Order: sequence, then C-alpha cells, then structure tokens
Amino acid sequence: MRWPFLLLSLLVANTSWAQAGEPAPEKQPPGAAAPSAGDAPLAPADRPAPGTPGVPAAVSATPPAPPAEPSWPAHGIPWVGTWDIVATGGLAAAAVTVEFVIPSPTVPKWTAQNGFDTGIRDALRLGTDSGRATAGTMSDVLVYLLMAAPFLNATLVAGIEHERWDVAWRLMVLDAETILLATTITLSLQKATARERPYVQECGNPSPPSQCSSGGKYTSFPSGHTTAAFAAVALECFHHGYLDTSHTGWGGAVCPVTIVAALGTGILRIAADRHWATDILVGGAIGGLVGYAVPALHLLGAEKKTGPVVLPTISPSTVGLTLAGRF
Repeated sequence: MRWPFLLLSLLVANTSWAQAGEPAPEKQPPGAAAPSAGDAPLAPADRPAPGTPGVPAAVSATPPAPPAEPSWPAHGIPWVGTWDIVATGGLAAAAVTVEFVIPSPTVPKWTAQNGFDTGIRDALRLGTDSGRATAGTMSDVLVYLLMAAPFLNATLVAGIEHERWDVAWRLMVLDAETILLATTITLSLQKATARERPYVQECGNPSPPSQCSSGGKYTSFPSGHTTAAFAAVALECFHHGYLDTSHTGWGGAVCPVTIVAALGTGILRIAADRHWATDILVGGAIGGLVGYAVPALHLLGAEKKTGPVVLPTISPSTVGLTLAGRF
C-alpha cells in the first residue's frame, strides 16, 4: 500500500506546478541543497532600474544625432530687387555720360596747394618719367584686380562652394551697383572741382613729363583709382564679415590683404605724380563709405523685403544722385 500512495503524491505535485504557470522543479542530485526563495526570478516590477549601483546601464538602440552644420549665410542675405537692377543700369549710364559726354574742364578752378600735399609729393614722387609710368601701370593693375575680387568672391564662395547661385547673383548685382555709384560720385566731383593734377606743374619745363600730353589735367580731386579700390575692399570685408561662417585661412586674411592693396594703390598714384595726398584720402573715404553703406542698408532691408534705391539725376546743369527707399 506504500507505493500507490507515493505515486499519488507525485501526481498532485506536478498538477500544482502546472497550474501556477511555472515549470516543474528540476531534480536535484543527491546531496544538493534545495533552492532558496531568494534565488527565484524577480518580477519585472521588482527588478532594479538601469543605472543603479551594481547594475549596468541600458544601451540605447538610437545612435546620437550628428552635430548640426552652421547655416550659411551666417547673418542673412542682402535684399536685392528689381529696382536695384534698374538702378545699376542707370548708374552705368550716368557714369558713361559724365565721363564721355560732359566735357572735361580746360581751366583749373583749384590750383592753390598746401604744405601737407607738397610735402607728401616730394617724399613719394618718383624721379624718372619711366618710373612714374611704371607706378601708374601698377596702380591700374591693382585697382582692376581689387574691383574683380567681390565678383570672384560671389562666384567662387556663394555659387561654387555653397551652391547658392541665388545668393551669388544678388551679391554681384550689389557689387556692380556699389562700384558704379562710387565711380559716378568721383567722376562728378572731378569735373565739378577741376583741381589741377600735380604733374601739370612740370609741364612748362624743357623736358615735360609724358602725362602732359594726355587729357584730364584738371580732374585730380578725388582719386578715382583710390575710390574704386576702397569701395571694392569694403565689399570684400562685408562679404566675409556678414556672409561667411568661417574666418580662417583666406577667409580671415582677405580683408586685411585687400586693405593693404588699396593703400598701395593710393601710394602708387602719388608716386606716379597723378594725385595729391588729399585726393587719395578723400577718395578712400568716399569709396569705403559707399562700399560699406550700400550693402549694409540692403542687409537691413532684407527683413522688410525692400532696400534703398540709388538713381542718377542728370540735367543740362546738374549731375546728382537720388536715394529712395523705406527705412
């Protein structure tokens, strides 16, 4: 009667494990200790959270997001509209009219000199005719390179590097408008003031300078080369200061390098005996002011979707400019 009782006990134990949803306990080898209550698996609610001392942190399946690249342009895009294109064409027509239609003065209105101008001329003027001609040619090369720099910057940086040809087009229109405005102002002042160029003082000598046979003897003030050079420099510094996100390498050196080139242009104009020192100073001031003010006003106008418009005003007795816009 003992064996049937043992079989009945085993059947009851297996039935209770199945109803509890847990597997039947494994048979322990003889002499092994029975599992304690502390060795039972923990329920999910009772398990320690990741990060608890002694418990490894959970590994996230989502990789970290890569750092965002800086936006370009860094400080917005100058607003350039249809009126800027019209103004650029009008300024080009005005510059051509002042240069080739309005006659150059044949009698000087400004011949008095001062110690500052004569002292700088004596210090920098080259002593040979060929040396002065070389200095004049070098100044021509420098000013043309400087005037081309903003257009190259717009093409290479905005168009090719950043693939933003819409920004490149706006910058090129802005560059043309700025340089043409500075040029028109300079040409108008030269014919209005009719200042005598320095080399004219030597034209009465037995061996006069070669410049005496050229025109424009009384269009010295201000220096057109210096005005155009500093207008281009201001545009370059504006491009790299407001539009670029990086100021390393060439991006950081372009502004000071072009400033030195513009200063060299002015010095060469004195060495070539083409301008007085005050011509250079005033020309640099006009070019720098126009070269910075025009793009800065257009950058402010970007928020209002409207910018300043500069239109030439030409009449039989007056040559001027009109600035219009909402500020």
